[in-house]
Amino acid sequence: MVADNDPEASARAMVEARADGFPHALVYTHAPRPGIPAARNAALRASLSWARAQPGADPEHPLDAVCVVDDDEWVVPGWLRELLGTRAATGADVVTATVEPVFVGTPPAWAVAGRFYERDRYPTGTSLDYARTSNVLVDGRVFTADGLRFASVGMPGGSDTFFFERARLRGRRIVWCDEAVAYEEVPAERVSARWLVLRQYRYGLVRSAVLRATVPSRARHVRRALAGAGTAAWGLARLVVGVADPVRRVAAARVVASGVGLVLGLVGVTYDDYREVHGR
Repeated sequence: MVADNDPEASARAMVEARADGFPHALVYTHAPRPGIPAARNAALRASLSWARAQPGADPEHPLDAVCVVDDDEWVVPGWLRELLGTRAATGADVVTATVEPVFVGTPPAWAVAGRFYERDRYPTGTSLDYARTSNVLVDGRVFTADGLRFASVGMPGGSDTFFFERARLRGRRIVWCDEAVAYEEVPAERVSARWLVLRQYRYGLVRSAVLRATVPSRARHVRRALAGAGTAAWGLARLVVGVADPVRRVAAARVVASGVGLVLGLVGVTYDDYREVHGR
């Protein structure tokens, strides 16, 4: 299932041409409405429609599972088998996995030494409280029985964080699969301290926007604000100590940005880091 979020439907011809001779059903759907949640929901609607048309499909719960990767990623052989195997072994409703960076060109030494573009990894079966749509399997009943859909948290990006937090609050279990690796290119335009700091700032904004949307507790919001302020202060202290070292300097600046985002996200501040398209 390929959702094309370009108003001009620029991917239609390419996808439909690949459908001939493709080893699996390859379905194109156009999602002209701007925004990541609109594209994800369009792909989901098309998936449900396709699944219900299959012989013997359960009309209420036609989807066994939905797997998602981003359009700039590729996966290892056996990726789907690993996700399905982890779901079968753990009984989890959501199985998420890593996305490893592949730099375009030679990155600076500080970017590699700091491992800023690598994501945390865990033993397979580890329970988590988050997931990302960049590499994930979601049980179909999360969409049909729970009725969950992707929704904005008031800014571009973060709709997957919001989605999986709502699933978690409904009792859906999220686990890690370390073998189902995906890869993505890291364009040269993203290999900068500025990009890393602003991405961490947006992450803080999203976390607090999701908290505002899911937990209307003033006490929780106050605790989050205090935690964000403490995080920013800790990052500033680290920045002073490590200012001469590029790895320590960038790491500390990201901590500051995350803390500031946690605070400002509570009052509705937003940031759009999707305005600029990087890479191909």
